[in-house]
Amino acid sequence: LDKNHDDNLKTCLLLGIVKDAKDDVDQEHFKKYYNVLTTKYGDTEFGKEAKNRISPEPKISIGKTIPKFSFVSMENPKTTYTNQFFKSKIYLIDFWATWCGPCVREMENLHKTYEKFKSKGFEILSLSIDSDLKIVMKFRQEKWKMPWHNVYIGEGFESSTARDFEVGGIPKPILVDGKTGKILAFGSELQGEKLGKTLAKFLGGAK
Repeated sequence: LDKNHDDNLKTCLLLGIVKDAKDDVDQEHFKKYYNVLTTKYGDTEFGKEAKNRISPEPKISIGKTIPKFSFVSMENPKTTYTNQFFKSKIYLIDFWATWCGPCVREMENLHKTYEKFKSKGFEILSLSIDSDLKIVMKFRQEKWKMPWHNVYIGEGFESSTARDFEVGGIPKPILVDGKTGKILAFGSELQGEKLGKTLAKFLGGAK
């Protein structure tokens, strides 16, 4: 950062560090580099993005209450998913899109983990930010069925939902205790092999 004179490159790097630190629940590095990015480089493109999209006191963090939500089911417009709908469950809110490589790569793991833990009260609520519902439906018909609760919110990162849930990148998985509404885990702790291990902490071994 000190030796490179390209502010665009530096601020892009800083924004990546900030996002990774946030997802890894690394508060020390998050605060350090967030402050550098938003103060020293606050007038740059990436500095403004950080100030507009990333709160210095995140709402989506362990122990915080999940925002209130109300989403219409992708399959049945008469079904609405709310906080109350998942009251007795441990559930995963997962923001994703068909164009997101990491999201698609995570699908196999999500399907296997869902099958392992659904009998113990585990649910998934997937929220697509794709630009076209038809693309999502085709993906689910031809590639991955996603046999859980699905919602199409569209509008990409500009939707009010994406802002409420501080979605600056995807995949964005958030594990919630439906009884208390508290966030149990998020980010990298809910991806790859870590997902099953994290769920086992709260649900016990899978049947």
